[in-house]
Amino acid sequence: MTKLFLTSIIFLIGSTASLNSGVAGKWKTTIDTDNGPFSFTVDYKVDGEALSGTFSSEFGDLDFSGGKITGNEFEYTYYMAEYKMNHKGKLEGDKIVVTWIGEGLGEGKFTLTRVDQ
Repeated sequence: MTKLFLTSIIFLIGSTASLNSGVAGKWKTTIDTDNGPFSFTVDYKVDGEALSGTFSSEFGDLDFSGGKITGNEFEYTYYMAEYKMNHKGKLEGDKIVVTWIGEGLGEGKFTLTRVDQ
């Protein structure tokens, strides 16, 4: 019985680490804006439950850190100019769905797909 319990715990820990690492890597999307389509990538870095990364677009790069990931869900906050942006994401198979709230900008949702390496 004890062996079964320990095996189950090890499996659960390994499963969580596996989900966390599933978010790591480069993802892309194109969103519609008032100024037309806007494409960018996000390179997520996962270290245990810590999440950081870099947004990249034709306008340059923007780093963020201090995010948290638990299983297949994560959240982080960053500043885009003077606007505080909050993102909450969820890994859903081969895509990530992100819900965002921007103070003074509104809110929305976008879907990321993995960049082929």
